[in-house]
Amino acid sequence: MKNLDSVLAAYLAGWAIFFVYYISVAQRMSTLREEIERLKAQLTKGK
Repeated sequence: MKNLDSVLAAYLAGWAIFFVYYISVAQRMSTLREEIERLKAQLTKGK
């Protein structure tokens, strides 16, 4: 029982790291989608 605080802290830290990573990936995906749309618009404009 005395290590329960450490286990809980590690568990919460793991979830916090996961969510930070998830948000980072989501932002990069959003940026890539915007870049793809911009490139598509340039290709159609150039024709």
